[in-house]
Amino acid sequence: MRKNGKKKKILAFSYLTALVAALGLAAWVCHGSLADYRLAARYSADQAFEEAARSVTALSEALEKSVYATDGPMCGRLCSEAYANALAAETAVATLPFATQELEQLSGFLNVAGDYAYTLAFEAVTEGFSREQLENLRQLSGVAAEFSGVLEKLRGSLSDGSVIMDSREIRLSNVDSAEGTELLSARLLAYEQSFQPLAKLEYDGLYGAAAEEPEWRYTKDEMKELAAAFTGVEPEDLELRYEYEDDKGWQCYQAGETLICVSPRGVESLSQSRLVGEDSLSADQALEIAEDFLAEQGFEKLELRDSRINGAVALLHFAAVEGDAVCLDNQLSVAVALDDGSIYGFNAAEYRQEPSGLRWTVDQAQAEQALPEGLKPDEARKVVIQSPGKQNLPCYEFRCTDGDRQLLLYVNGETGRQSLIKIIESGETA
Repeated sequence: MRKNGKKKKILAFSYLTALVAALGLAAWVCHGSLADYRLAARYSADQAFEEAARSVTALSEALEKSVYATDGPMCGRLCSEAYANALAAETAVATLPFATQELEQLSGFLNVAGDYAYTLAFEAVTEGFSREQLENLRQLSGVAAEFSGVLEKLRGSLSDGSVIMDSREIRLSNVDSAEGTELLSARLLAYEQSFQPLAKLEYDGLYGAAAEEPEWRYTKDEMKELAAAFTGVEPEDLELRYEYEDDKGWQCYQAGETLICVSPRGVESLSQSRLVGEDSLSADQALEIAEDFLAEQGFEKLELRDSRINGAVALLHFAAVEGDAVCLDNQLSVAVALDDGSIYGFNAAEYRQEPSGLRWTVDQAQAEQALPEGLKPDEARKVVIQSPGKQNLPCYEFRCTDGDRQLLLYVNGETGRQSLIKIIESGETA
């Protein structure tokens, strides 16, 4: 018995020793892998910063050269270079190993510079730059050059060790950097705080100065009366849920299970919170109800763009019609409950009653000349679309078939040049 017990102890000790050895080997392997991961992460962060610095420098050079361009194709080429480098810089900055949302001004500058160059490229190819555009490019070039200089100095500081790259390990360990060194994020944030952004540029692009909003039509008291009339209740039956003290001045009221939001422009949205029962109405009946409701509320000259059934609710989208043109980006929607025919939802946040006043100076036959050779339209109509800067454009919409591909090509009715091309995906409503 003693021999068996001793034998078991020896066996257990042997297993324990083997386990400790295996754990030690695993720890050694994991430590080696962790070191590799650290090196890879550091290399990736260094590469991201190098790419950001190179791209901002290239952006600065493209903007600087554009000031001296007089030939249309050269103007377009330099704009394309500036846009590509701004996009590369944005991407690289976003992958740096620290919270880049704090660098709002610097990221915003890259967005504006890239978008401005992208917008100019289209017209600069044929017309070159105007005096105003050249002045804007000079300003952007100056800011980009300063930004590039700061990044180049930081590259040198990273090389001599006076600045170190951020890492998740340092951040999680809450360890201060060595004496005499500073984190890259701290240096960039210090520059961000002293960075002076340009005044908002006026151009027809995503970050351009927005067009002036139409004058406010209703006071706060009138807004409440409008909300009451829209929901069919007395003003005193409305309960103010919340309001916005911004430039839009929205107010949201509740009456029973209905929530309605109004702004100085008019009613923006309406929704019900009740559960809809089993449907008893058809899609055609829902459309009739929606059209009657819109007519009662003073919404006229609308065209049905799309309709679908979602459960027991019919959702219908309408677009404004101006003359013989459909305003594709000026639309509203109505939801009809199919159990009792009540208005379950309404949204007019993207709807504007003010007419665009646009004119088509190019006829359809002339506009067709902008289509690719050999491509004939299956359908054509006048439409109003919006540019990236929210400017209304008078266009001809040509629906074309190219093999098994369906296309929508939009030609500007004032210039006769293409404004937009869409490829229609299967099941998509144009």
